[in-house]
Amino acid sequence: MRVFTGQHERTIDAKNRIQLPSQLRAAIDSERDGDGLYLTLGEHRGTLSIFTERGFEELAARMETEFMTGPESQRFELQFYALASRVDLDKQGRFVLPDRLLQKARLGNEVFLVGQKHRIDIWNRKALDRAMGIDWESEDWPEWHRFLRMRPAPEGPR
Repeated sequence: MRVFTGQHERTIDAKNRIQLPSQLRAAIDSERDGDGLYLTLGEHRGTLSIFTERGFEELAARMETEFMTGPESQRFELQFYALASRVDLDKQGRFVLPDRLLQKARLGNEVFLVGQKHRIDIWNRKALDRAMGIDWESEDWPEWHRFLRMRPAPEGPR
């Protein structure tokens, strides 16, 4: 099973190209994952998500909406699939970010590629720090133990 992890600083060049770090490229097996990548608007506002070809197909199968009726479902499918783009890596591991996705996400040139288990998200650097909500300079430490051990949050005041 492929799992994408880590955060990698990157710059989007003048031709809208970005390089996929070797650590993330190494996690992609063309026989298992397919040859191309798919870019979509991300789950978080102002981000883009990268899926392997097989990962995108699996996502599409999971989110079948043909049995969900109504305009919201139709609008979602129109937006999601119309904005999704297939891209290929060049020999240096770079790919071109489509203009329409860059415009909608407003990423800027300085970004982080962040492993998100089965996808890779592209974040504006400042937005990622805000979204993480961790002040690494303070005495507080993230309470990840609940998630790592699958325990509910304690009730009551702390």
